[in-house]
Amino acid sequence: MENTVPPPAIGESSKVRTVLDLLHISKILALIIGILLLIAAAWYGFTFSILAAIYSVAAAVINLLLYMRMDEFTALVNNRRYPELRDRILIWAILGIIFGVIVGILLIIVYVELDELQRSTMYQQPPPTAPPPPPP
Repeated sequence: MENTVPPPAIGESSKVRTVLDLLHISKILALIIGILLLIAAAWYGFTFSILAAIYSVAAAVINLLLYMRMDEFTALVNNRRYPELRDRILIWAILGIIFGVIVGILLIIVYVELDELQRSTMYQQPPPTAPPPPPP
């Protein structure tokens, strides 16, 4: 069975590499921020700052969920399912901005890159057809 993945569009590989790098950085930052927010939530709990503790726990959970979802996002990029990833990443980017600004901003940048990547693959030229067989 033949693989039907179209050839990459011009500039697609560099944009894909940028998206993958940003997702990798976001994954690391989401884990670090999630752990730090759990520590902050414990601190706020000991100092009886209940609202700050609740926000810190919510932000930690969102960042740790983002950390776990990054592998799924990377798989979607590798499978060239850009529209599906754009839909999913927008929701997580908004949650990331609300509950962890740095990761949310990086995901917004990924969203913009995916938009450009989707546009570049939308208008790609069809592969050239094979030359006709020689006359007998």
